[in-house]
Amino acid sequence: MTEPKSLEDIVEPEPLQGATQTSGPVYVKDPPAWSYFLTPAALILGSIVIAGTIWWTRDDSSGPGSTLDGAPAADAISSVPTASPAASAPAGLLDTMKNYARQTGLNEAAFSQCLGDSANVAELNGDLQEGKDLGVTGTPTFFVNNKMLVGAQPTAILEEIIQAELKGSPTTLEGYSAAVRELAAAGRFSIVAKKPDITGAAIEGNPGAKVVVAEYSDFQCPFCKQWTDTSLKAVRAKLGNDVALAFLHFPIVQIHPNAGNASLVAICAGKQGKFWPMHDLLFARQTEWAALK
Repeated sequence: MTEPKSLEDIVEPEPLQGATQTSGPVYVKDPPAWSYFLTPAALILGSIVIAGTIWWTRDDSSGPGSTLDGAPAADAISSVPTASPAASAPAGLLDTMKNYARQTGLNEAAFSQCLGDSANVAELNGDLQEGKDLGVTGTPTFFVNNKMLVGAQPTAILEEIIQAELKGSPTTLEGYSAAVRELAAAGRFSIVAKKPDITGAAIEGNPGAKVVVAEYSDFQCPFCKQWTDTSLKAVRAKLGNDVALAFLHFPIVQIHPNAGNASLVAICAGKQGKFWPMHDLLFARQTEWAALK
């Protein structure tokens, strides 16, 4: 396990209600709230090596053009602290997530056992590490094959990029509209050398499709919810043999403390073939669970 570089890197997690209390320090810069579901503590100490090691410094949520409830804007990306939504459910986080498991038709015993499986934490950390290696610094971030699009951009932008891939995959910015080129100038769109490995990811559509829209997302991110509410339906209408959608976990626990827990819940739903119903439920009910403990 990586040793902490300083005392600031050592934190003591606070256990969730209904979860087993951990003992000893966890060597991450911020406590990964999603790990509190795990038992015993040894699983946590042996698995968590990535979450909390990525820093977000640019203020993208309050600058000109950003919006939470209007049309998506170029800076619609979670990368700095945002206001915490008020808790609206009397139950704790763990009980609420178990209720979601029942709503989506999961086997509750298998679901509960899954929450304590360190292999699922490793899967989550794997997505985080690969995202970091690919240059992801905030959510949502999309890879349409090897085209990287940052933020909850207008649906038309994503549709243009998908269509360009279907027609032959441009190798220069000249293959795109002025709007996409403006995003490129702002650092929100780029043609990259490598696309994400979606092996093991939750996928809608044909995994071998010509175009794969891979989304690095955070279930507690307000911009990810915005994109889900405004654009996901249009993307799903394109899914089939030629276009697929993949979900990759990138919970920013520094500002969204329950996001990792939500990712773990979605992973466990996926083990029972219910990832996408849980995905949709978590985003639809984001304000209900986001502030729970």
